[in-house]
Amino acid sequence: MIIDSHCHIFTHQIIDNIARNPPLFEELKLDVVQARQRLEPAALDRSAVANNLEICLLLPSTGPAKVKAENDRFMKIAAKSSRLRTLATLHPMMADLADEVRRVFQLGIYGFKLSSFSQRFSLCSDEIENMLSSVERIGSDSGIQPVMVLDTFTRADIHFGAHRDHLTTPVKLRELCLRHPAIRFVGSHMGGLAADFNRLRRYLTPSANLYLDTSNAAHTLEQAQFIELLKTHGSSKIMFGTDWPWFHHAAEIPKIRGLLDRAGYSPVDQAAVFGENARKLFKL
Repeated sequence: MIIDSHCHIFTHQIIDNIARNPPLFEELKLDVVQARQRLEPAALDRSAVANNLEICLLLPSTGPAKVKAENDRFMKIAAKSSRLRTLATLHPMMADLADEVRRVFQLGIYGFKLSSFSQRFSLCSDEIENMLSSVERIGSDSGIQPVMVLDTFTRADIHFGAHRDHLTTPVKLRELCLRHPAIRFVGSHMGGLAADFNRLRRYLTPSANLYLDTSNAAHTLEQAQFIELLKTHGSSKIMFGTDWPWFHHAAEIPKIRGLLDRAGYSPVDQAAVFGENARKLFKL
């Protein structure tokens, strides 16, 4: 059975914003027309059933004042389907951060989604260090090794007007791995969506606590580049993800399987990528 480790439940407003930005959706190969038909959780659930997915993992993110409410909203969405699960989100400027981390852990969720460019914080700030140190400490006290999933869209400053300091770049992601070895980090989109590939291969080298997911990357990387990352990081550190609703399981599963074949991944390796790595990492 397959686990999709990177799914979103978007609003119509988000889709509309992307639709008004042709350079963005053309660069990232986003299927804006079809995405409009996939906004309801029921559409994701139907796709999971039709394409033999066991779990689709939802990734929320929001501003500092709405973290608890957004976590509750996504938990309610996931509770309505046996195939939907959710991570939580955090924000370094939120109130009662430690209480929310403990609450989420007690509810059996051990991973958090961060989108530094849209949540508007720097990965080099004192606030993020305080947040990650708190998560590490609470995880250690609870016997949990937390997971942080980071959006890695390196051109959000160009397409969204995000502050350059708020981008999650390969360099910053590697520094987080080094500074916080008790946290396992997931670099979405194979570690750097629309990143310069030479910088990606140079700075985002394999690490014991670094994982990558495949979402969108097969559409933005050259085939040889994608395969190089597969070979460099290895089958135990790669997880299948679609970036739903931008991409659909029926097309993404064979696309990624073909790339795994070309990288020489065995059936056992492919089973790890398509499910077992995510199952172990997030304790699903």
